[in-house]
Amino acid sequence: MALARAVQLEPVSLREIIGEGVRWAAGTDRDTLGTGIDHFDRALGGGLSTGVLCEFVASNPSSGGQTVLLHLLEGARKERRFAALVDGANAFDPQTAPPALIEHLMWVRCGSVEQALRAADVLLRDENLGMVIVDLRDCPGWALKRTRSTVWYRLQRLVGRWEGTLVVFTPRPMIPSAQIRVALAGRLTVAQCDANLADVSKGLVFDVLRLRKQEMGDFPKLIQAG
Repeated sequence: MALARAVQLEPVSLREIIGEGVRWAAGTDRDTLGTGIDHFDRALGGGLSTGVLCEFVASNPSSGGQTVLLHLLEGARKERRFAALVDGANAFDPQTAPPALIEHLMWVRCGSVEQALRAADVLLRDENLGMVIVDLRDCPGWALKRTRSTVWYRLQRLVGRWEGTLVVFTPRPMIPSAQIRVALAGRLTVAQCDANLADVSKGLVFDVLRLRKQEMGDFPKLIQAG
Protein backbone atom coordinates (compact mmCIF):
# COMPACT_ATOMS: atom_id res chain seq x y z
CA MET A 1 0.00 0.00 0.00
CA ALA A 2 1.48 3.30 -1.10
CA LEU A 3 2.17 5.88 1.53
CA ALA A 4 0.33 9.18 1.25
CA ARG A 5 2.45 12.26 0.58
CA ALA A 6 2.86 14.68 3.43
CA VAL A 7 0.84 17.87 3.01
CA GLN A 8 2.59 21.13 3.78
CA LEU A 9 0.36 23.08 6.15
CA GLU A 10 2.47 26.21 6.24
CA PRO A 11 1.12 29.04 4.08
CA VAL A 12 2.74 29.36 0.69
CA SER A 13 2.57 32.15 -1.86
CA LEU A 14 0.58 31.97 -5.08
CA ARG A 15 3.85 32.14 -6.99
CA GLU A 16 5.07 28.94 -5.26
CA ILE A 17 1.80 27.13 -5.96
CA ILE A 18 1.71 28.03 -9.67
CA GLY A 19 5.42 27.41 -10.22
CA GLU A 20 7.10 27.92 -13.57
CA GLY A 21 5.42 28.48 -16.91
CA VAL A 22 3.89 31.88 -16.31
CA ARG A 23 5.11 35.44 -16.59
CA TRP A 24 4.14 37.74 -13.75
CA ALA A 25 3.02 41.32 -14.30
CA ALA A 26 3.10 43.50 -11.23
CA GLY A 27 0.02 45.58 -10.50
CA THR A 28 0.21 49.23 -11.40
CA ASP A 29 -1.37 52.12 -9.57
CA ARG A 30 -4.15 54.03 -11.24
CA ASP A 31 -3.56 57.61 -12.29
CA THR A 32 -5.46 60.43 -10.67
CA LEU A 33 -6.97 63.29 -12.64
CA GLY A 34 -7.12 66.52 -10.67
CA THR A 35 -10.20 68.66 -11.26
CA GLY A 36 -8.55 71.96 -10.35
CA ILE A 37 -11.04 72.48 -7.52
CA ASP A 38 -8.71 72.35 -4.52
CA HIS A 39 -11.14 71.46 -1.73
CA PHE A 40 -12.80 68.91 -3.99
CA ASP A 41 -9.55 67.18 -4.93
CA ARG A 42 -8.48 67.03 -1.29
CA ALA A 43 -11.74 65.31 -0.35
CA LEU A 44 -11.14 62.67 -3.03
CA GLY A 45 -7.50 62.06 -2.16
CA GLY A 46 -6.06 63.95 -5.09
CA GLY A 47 -8.86 63.87 -7.64
CA LEU A 48 -10.71 61.33 -9.75
CA SER A 49 -9.07 57.93 -10.17
CA THR A 50 -8.86 56.61 -13.71
CA GLY A 51 -10.57 53.35 -14.51
CA VAL A 52 -13.57 54.01 -12.26
CA LEU A 53 -17.14 55.20 -12.78
CA CYS A 54 -17.79 58.56 -11.09
CA GLU A 55 -21.31 59.89 -10.45
CA PHE A 56 -21.99 63.57 -9.81
CA VAL A 57 -25.46 64.19 -8.45
CA ALA A 58 -26.77 67.69 -9.24
CA SER A 59 -30.27 67.92 -7.81
CA ASN A 60 -30.91 71.52 -8.86
CA PRO A 61 -29.72 73.64 -11.80
CA SER A 62 -27.71 76.05 -9.62
CA SER A 63 -25.79 73.46 -7.59
CA GLY A 64 -22.64 73.80 -9.70
CA GLY A 65 -22.85 70.86 -12.08
CA GLN A 66 -21.87 72.95 -15.09
CA THR A 67 -18.92 74.39 -13.18
CA VAL A 68 -17.63 70.91 -12.33
CA LEU A 69 -18.13 69.78 -15.93
CA LEU A 70 -16.05 72.67 -17.26
CA HIS A 71 -13.33 72.02 -14.68
CA LEU A 72 -13.18 68.38 -15.82
CA LEU A 73 -12.69 69.53 -19.42
CA GLU A 74 -9.97 71.89 -18.21
CA GLY A 75 -8.25 69.04 -16.35
CA ALA A 76 -8.38 66.81 -19.43
CA ARG A 77 -6.92 69.61 -21.58
CA LYS A 78 -4.01 70.17 -19.18
CA GLU A 79 -3.27 66.43 -19.21
CA ARG A 80 -3.46 66.42 -23.02
CA ARG A 81 -6.29 63.92 -23.00
CA PHE A 82 -9.04 63.77 -25.60
CA ALA A 83 -12.49 64.11 -24.04
CA ALA A 84 -16.01 63.24 -25.19
CA LEU A 85 -19.22 64.76 -23.87
CA VAL A 86 -22.34 62.64 -24.31
CA ASP A 87 -25.17 65.18 -24.03
CA GLY A 88 -28.23 63.14 -23.07
CA ALA A 89 -30.78 65.93 -23.55
CA ASN A 90 -28.91 68.02 -26.14
CA ALA A 91 -28.71 70.80 -23.57
CA PHE A 92 -25.02 71.76 -23.63
CA ASP A 93 -24.35 75.32 -24.77
CA PRO A 94 -20.79 75.58 -26.15
CA GLN A 95 -20.91 79.36 -25.80
CA THR A 96 -20.80 78.95 -22.00
CA ALA A 97 -17.38 77.28 -22.22
CA PRO A 98 -14.01 78.91 -22.96
CA PRO A 99 -13.04 78.15 -26.59
CA ALA A 100 -9.86 76.36 -25.49
CA LEU A 101 -11.89 73.74 -23.59
CA ILE A 102 -13.99 72.67 -26.57
CA GLU A 103 -11.34 72.90 -29.25
CA HIS A 104 -10.69 69.15 -29.17
CA LEU A 105 -13.94 68.06 -27.50
CA MET A 106 -16.10 65.37 -29.10
CA TRP A 107 -19.69 66.50 -28.49
CA VAL A 108 -22.27 63.72 -28.93
CA ARG A 109 -25.75 65.24 -29.02
CA CYS A 110 -28.43 62.74 -28.02
CA GLY A 111 -32.20 62.83 -27.78
CA SER A 112 -32.81 60.16 -25.14
CA VAL A 113 -31.26 58.36 -22.17
CA GLU A 114 -31.08 55.12 -24.13
CA GLN A 115 -29.25 56.81 -27.01
CA ALA A 116 -26.79 58.46 -24.61
CA LEU A 117 -25.93 55.20 -22.87
CA ARG A 118 -25.43 53.42 -26.18
CA ALA A 119 -23.08 56.20 -27.25
CA ALA A 120 -21.14 55.90 -23.98
CA ASP A 121 -20.84 52.15 -24.50
CA VAL A 122 -19.24 52.71 -27.91
CA LEU A 123 -16.91 55.49 -26.73
CA LEU A 124 -15.61 53.47 -23.78
CA ARG A 125 -14.23 50.92 -26.23
CA ASP A 126 -11.96 53.58 -27.79
CA GLU A 127 -8.75 53.79 -25.76
CA ASN A 128 -7.74 57.01 -27.53
CA LEU A 129 -10.16 58.93 -25.32
CA GLY A 130 -8.94 60.01 -21.91
CA MET A 131 -12.32 61.04 -20.53
CA VAL A 132 -15.97 60.33 -21.27
CA ILE A 133 -18.58 62.58 -19.66
CA VAL A 134 -22.26 61.61 -19.79
CA ASP A 135 -24.68 64.41 -18.87
CA LEU A 136 -28.15 63.14 -17.93
CA ARG A 137 -29.22 66.06 -15.73
CA ASP A 138 -31.97 67.31 -18.03
CA CYS A 139 -33.29 63.90 -19.08
CA PRO A 140 -36.85 62.86 -18.09
CA GLY A 141 -37.09 61.16 -14.70
CA TRP A 142 -39.23 58.33 -16.06
CA ALA A 143 -36.58 57.49 -18.66
CA LEU A 144 -33.84 57.41 -16.04
CA LYS A 145 -35.88 55.07 -13.84
CA ARG A 146 -36.25 52.61 -16.72
CA THR A 147 -32.47 52.20 -17.05
CA ARG A 148 -31.51 48.71 -15.95
CA SER A 149 -28.74 48.23 -13.43
CA THR A 150 -27.01 45.84 -15.83
CA VAL A 151 -26.34 48.78 -18.16
CA TRP A 152 -24.43 50.62 -15.44
CA TYR A 153 -22.43 47.54 -14.46
CA ARG A 154 -21.44 47.01 -18.10
CA LEU A 155 -20.19 50.60 -18.36
CA GLN A 156 -18.29 50.18 -15.09
CA ARG A 157 -16.58 47.06 -16.42
CA LEU A 158 -15.68 48.81 -19.68
CA VAL A 159 -14.05 51.77 -17.98
CA GLY A 160 -12.17 49.43 -15.65
CA ARG A 161 -10.24 48.06 -18.63
CA TRP A 162 -8.59 51.34 -19.63
CA GLU A 163 -6.77 54.30 -18.12
CA GLY A 164 -9.50 56.85 -18.79
CA THR A 165 -12.18 58.45 -16.64
CA LEU A 166 -15.96 57.99 -16.90
CA VAL A 167 -18.07 60.71 -15.26
CA VAL A 168 -21.88 60.67 -15.26
CA PHE A 169 -23.95 63.67 -14.17
CA THR A 170 -27.36 62.68 -12.80
CA PRO A 171 -30.25 64.56 -11.13
CA ARG A 172 -30.43 62.03 -8.28
CA PRO A 173 -28.33 59.08 -6.99
CA MET A 174 -29.09 56.26 -9.40
CA ILE A 175 -25.94 54.37 -10.49
CA PRO A 176 -25.45 51.22 -8.37
CA SER A 177 -21.98 50.52 -9.82
CA ALA A 178 -20.58 54.02 -9.19
CA GLN A 179 -17.29 53.77 -7.29
CA ILE A 180 -17.20 57.51 -6.61
CA ARG A 181 -20.41 59.40 -5.88
CA VAL A 182 -20.48 63.10 -5.09
CA ALA A 183 -23.63 65.11 -4.40
CA LEU A 184 -23.50 68.83 -5.17
CA ALA A 185 -25.44 70.18 -2.22
CA GLY A 186 -25.14 73.95 -2.49
CA ARG A 187 -26.88 76.64 -4.47
CA LEU A 188 -24.84 79.24 -6.32
CA THR A 189 -26.03 82.82 -6.34
CA VAL A 190 -26.39 84.94 -9.48
CA ALA A 191 -23.31 86.93 -8.48
CA GLN A 192 -21.25 83.77 -8.09
CA CYS A 193 -22.35 82.44 -11.46
CA ASP A 194 -21.19 85.66 -13.15
CA ALA A 195 -17.68 85.30 -11.72
CA ASN A 196 -14.82 83.53 -13.52
CA LEU A 197 -14.58 79.76 -13.43
CA ALA A 198 -11.93 79.61 -10.69
CA ASP A 199 -13.90 81.89 -8.37
CA VAL A 200 -17.17 80.03 -8.96
CA SER A 201 -15.58 76.76 -7.92
CA LYS A 202 -14.68 78.18 -4.51
CA GLY A 203 -18.40 78.42 -3.70
CA LEU A 204 -19.19 74.79 -4.47
CA VAL A 205 -20.69 72.75 -1.63
CA PHE A 206 -20.66 68.97 -1.93
CA ASP A 207 -20.92 65.70 -0.03
CA VAL A 208 -18.78 62.66 -0.88
CA LEU A 209 -21.30 59.83 -0.59
CA ARG A 210 -19.10 57.02 -1.89
CA LEU A 211 -15.37 56.63 -2.44
CA ARG A 212 -14.07 53.28 -3.63
CA LYS A 213 -10.81 53.50 -5.51
CA GLN A 214 -9.92 50.54 -7.69
CA GLU A 215 -6.72 48.85 -6.55
CA MET A 216 -4.99 45.57 -7.36
CA GLY A 217 -3.26 45.31 -3.98
CA ASP A 218 -0.78 42.46 -3.60
CA PHE A 219 -2.63 40.06 -5.88
CA PRO A 220 -0.59 39.99 -9.10
CA LYS A 221 -1.91 39.51 -12.60
CA LEU A 222 -1.05 36.22 -14.27
CA ILE A 223 -0.12 36.19 -17.94
CA GLN A 224 0.39 32.81 -19.61
CA ALA A 225 3.91 32.64 -21.00
CA GLY A 226 4.73 31.59 -24.52
